[in-house]
Amino acid sequence: MDDLLKIKCPYCGAVLSVKSQAGIESKNVTCPICKQKSRFSDFKVIFEKQNEEATQYPDSETDNSYNNRSEKNSQYYQEINFTLGQLKVISSGRSFQLRIGKNIIGRQAQQSKADIQIPTEGSKRMSREHLIIELKKVQGKGIVHYASLYKQNVNETFVNNVPLEYGDCIVLNHGDVINLPDIKVKFEIPDEEGTEI
Repeated sequence: MDDLLKIKCPYCGAVLSVKSQAGIESKNVTCPICKQKSRFSDFKVIFEKQNEEATQYPDSETDNSYNNRSEKNSQYYQEINFTLGQLKVISSGRSFQLRIGKNIIGRQAQQSKADIQIPTEGSKRMSREHLIIELKKVQGKGIVHYASLYKQNVNETFVNNVPLEYGDCIVLNHGDVINLPDIKVKFEIPDEEGTEI
């Protein structure tokens, strides 16, 4: 059975299913809803669970689509981002640095196992372990940031106003806003060469 990827149109937000195949990253996709044509890389990829325990991630050992590049694609390697992202609480401006591997995000509590504990001013709507942001090195892509829910029974959570459901695994992009219960955080990839103001 062929692997299917769910992708989200950057124009209308429609979720589409496409067959995963070698070289798909360099192809163009036309959204059947809004009829806009874009590069596959412009679509947000939503990875689905393969079984009850594991979520499918692209892996440098199995993702061979980047292994056979021509010289004209060598510039692509110069644009690969190896910067680690951070979460910025919109209301307070407080930032939390992410690290390679799994980062568990939850509300601040004594019994929390979360790596990043966000103060919620007494509200308990956010779980102590609510969200996972995993950072993985992916060959040809640099550091990729994946967001998924920690467990099935948590209060509503959204990424850019789209509900995040248990089992979803969304690739985060700079500027994405994650609506946790009572708190909004912005995902940022700092520009190391940018000018400080």
